[in-house]
Amino acid sequence: MTDLNTPEEALFVQEEVRKNFIKSGILIGILMLLVLGLSWMIGRFCNDISMGLMIGVVVCVIVIPLQIMTGKIMILSMSRGREPNMENLRERRAVQLLQGLSIAAGLKKTPELYIVPSQVPNAFASGMNEEEAFVGVTEGLLEMMDDQELEGVLGHEVSHIVHRDIMLNQLVVALISVILILVLIMERIGIFSALTGGSRDRENRSGGAGAVILVVLLVALIIRPVAILLSTLLQCSISRQREYAADAYAVRLCSYNEGLARALEKLGGRKRPYTRQEAESLGGQEMACMYINYPGEHLFSTHPPI
Repeated sequence: MTDLNTPEEALFVQEEVRKNFIKSGILIGILMLLVLGLSWMIGRFCNDISMGLMIGVVVCVIVIPLQIMTGKIMILSMSRGREPNMENLRERRAVQLLQGLSIAAGLKKTPELYIVPSQVPNAFASGMNEEEAFVGVTEGLLEMMDDQELEGVLGHEVSHIVHRDIMLNQLVVALISVILILVLIMERIGIFSALTGGSRDRENRSGGAGAVILVVLLVALIIRPVAILLSTLLQCSISRQREYAADAYAVRLCSYNEGLARALEKLGGRKRPYTRQEAESLGGQEMACMYINYPGEHLFSTHPPI
């Protein structure tokens, strides 16, 4: 076994976290530029740039806080997460391991643990900050892993909390929701322009209202898939790198690398994608980016290969 709890390993983790912090800032900046660009385009279509920008601000003010406040409820609702049964030996052991890892990581509060009623072995962490963080593990994971392996997986999830990856995910999801709403508004404006014959002012100025309407309609139809694709690619590029730092930090928390290594080997033993029933038992495809392992994502995978 190689000793990974060394000053060199600590330096590697710190450097990865620093790089991820910079990349996260770039990601948020790009998403904000997308929001600004869509708001500007809405204003252009309405012949009132200030109104378009105001629409963007209003959507952000409403959607982002709402997404953050309801995030935990939505996630637990989709995954059907429940509180652990302390009379169940494995569930009680998971709680104890999470408490120990939280102390080792210096968290102010032990994250709440929820059990997902799925036989698919998996785990995730979420929440906006340390005080609101929570961890979910499936019944299948508790049955598959021994104590050292379970500790490694929980250490990986605690690492995401320490590095504030969960906060980034919440913010990114909120911004993507804003982008999709603005795209929807733009689509409606484009369709309305096509049905009503476009702006009379444009027609008087250029005499080419038909061409303008066609351009507006094409932009309205194309912008949604482009916005979704760009947002997904940006999120994937950041999420993949964060997994390496989470693994390295988990080893430092556990002071033992074989537990996490064996756990990843077990999780990586499955090569085929999840069936529809398995995916639904985990909360659906929407939660793919949150789990430690989600086979079958391929190009748009938010995780590197196990």
